[in-house]
Amino acid sequence: MSKLLLIDVLNNPKILLKIDDKHSYQVITEARHLSLLGQLRARCFQAQIEQDLPLHTQQQLMSGFHSYQKQQQQLLLEHQHLTEQLQGVIGSWRYLRGSALQWLDNDMFAGRVKRNIDIYVPPQHVVNVENALLNNGWRYKNIADYEETFYRRWAQQTTPLIHKQRRTELAIHFQLLPKTLSNKLNSGPLLHHHLSPIACEPATLLSPDAMVLHQAIMLFNQIDYQYGLRDIYSLYLQFIYFSQQPTFWHNLIQLQQQVGNDNSLYLAVSLCRDLFNLSVPEQALAYFQQQKSHRISYWIYKQRFIDAFVYRFPLHRNAEYRDAVKSLRFRGRLKQMPIYCIVPHIIKRLIINSIPHDDEEVIY
Repeated sequence: MSKLLLIDVLNNPKILLKIDDKHSYQVITEARHLSLLGQLRARCFQAQIEQDLPLHTQQQLMSGFHSYQKQQQQLLLEHQHLTEQLQGVIGSWRYLRGSALQWLDNDMFAGRVKRNIDIYVPPQHVVNVENALLNNGWRYKNIADYEETFYRRWAQQTTPLIHKQRRTELAIHFQLLPKTLSNKLNSGPLLHHHLSPIACEPATLLSPDAMVLHQAIMLFNQIDYQYGLRDIYSLYLQFIYFSQQPTFWHNLIQLQQQVGNDNSLYLAVSLCRDLFNLSVPEQALAYFQQQKSHRISYWIYKQRFIDAFVYRFPLHRNAEYRDAVKSLRFRGRLKQMPIYCIVPHIIKRLIINSIPHDDEEVIY
């Protein structure tokens, strides 16, 4: 059986009707571990095979989908609170990443769960927004002082906030790209256009091309790929959905040229083609094929990314997975902070992580 079994099933859910109980259990367990269970249920529903699956498989899939539905309801509730609490503080904000996809409320993204609510707030409004939230039941997440410095100095967001009663986690981004990347990349064009679903007023979303490019850059410039397979699959679905607009690929390429010479979009398109058979228009494909340096980078890291995505499930961890994680983690550090800060960061990370803590508070 293919080591890409979960990917094969996402591409063709009818495989679930042909595999034995052992491999079916493997797919369900791995999908749950990678936060893909709700999307797998949506794929089975779209393929009209859900009712043909064993009852226990249907129940497992539905449990994952219920988590997604609960998050949708929670997002609506938190939006109502944010609208009340930020009235007079800021006129609008933008939902990012998984939160934005939930606001699109399209069957293509049904089942896609998120870890927290991500919003973008212009830097000049961050302090006032934080103060308003801290006065309305939110508190900073319990993290070490060094993590606070990391978030404020090198990351693109404030220290995460958690609501005291509802336990919702909120990430406030004050710029769309990490600070160390902003020296090479211009995040301004990502904000030139937006979507305005009525349901999330007064907030907005990034435009389709900006949404895809932003998520690609964030995915391939990070350190931890715990949900890498979920995120690359999410990008694949966005390519499919947004490309229904005739100008999508043109706008996406134009935006990438305005933002700067980053290989994240090339990596995203190439991996989606290799893993999910993404179809790319000839003109767009010709543009990507001209990027020789990006092709070399993809040749170097392709297998690393695939190994990190495929072997992420604990039962499959092996030498390939460990080597891929180490390589990509070091690559991410080079992307996220200056070289002179990497060694001190690693030393402090080892010291802090050696102290007893919750798993969610591990530093990478």
